[in-house]
Amino acid sequence: MQEYSVLLIEDNPGDARLVHEMLSDAAGDSFRLHTADCLVAGLDALANGKFDVALVDLSLPDSNGL
Repeated sequence: MQEYSVLLIEDNPGDARLVHEMLSDAAGDSFRLHTADCLVAGLDALANGKFDVALVDLSLPDSNGL
């Protein structure tokens, strides 16, 4: 079993909780979830940490989508 480090950039606490629950229920591999509630905080986390994947809300208040 492998552990993956996931950065979730999401400003809606309910959506962040849903992603956390979905990853917790995944069979097989495990996921260590790190969250940021805005793009600036997410970019800071990316600059200072190592993540296998980043999941990004495209409608963050401090970004322009894609």
